[in-house]
Amino acid sequence: MLLQGAARGAGETRYEPNWASIDKRPTPQWWIDAKFGIFIHFGVYAVPAWSVRGEYSEWYWNRITGDKAGNGPWWQYHAKTYGADFPYAEFAPKFKAELYDPNQWADVFLRSGAKYVVMTSKHHDGYCMWPSKEANRSWGRPWNSVDIGPGRDLLGELTTAVRAKGIHMGIYYSLY
Repeated sequence: MLLQGAARGAGETRYEPNWASIDKRPTPQWWIDAKFGIFIHFGVYAVPAWSVRGEYSEWYWNRITGDKAGNGPWWQYHAKTYGADFPYAEFAPKFKAELYDPNQWADVFLRSGAKYVVMTSKHHDGYCMWPSKEANRSWGRPWNSVDIGPGRDLLGELTTAVRAKGIHMGIYYSLY
């Protein structure tokens, strides 16, 4: 048992938690060869699906929170469309993902020639696309795609479908 563990550890490259060590990692050849990939932003912000022209709707939560004090265009839209007392969290039950078919998406990605797919697992609004007890705990309410909204592990389903097609899967996680 001890020899097996020692032999396994002998061939492993160790990296330290600093930039000099991390920068020594080689770039995978598949990444060098990949000319095209897909980056998916999908979450609760798909419910209002609105932004000021030239900006991005995935920032809806941040913008209505920041605009509220100054009565900016994001807040004006939100108040007019949903009401000034409608909190962002109330979009979560409306986020159903009824047309979400990860197998179909993976097929489209394959036919497009994409070599990798990256999905937003948690955007800046904190909503997780997988069953996260930590998100629920830190927000003080159900705040993931299994416990509120679609009732599905959206990230897990897409990861399985994409990998089944032989496409590399990446996961974006916002620390915000």
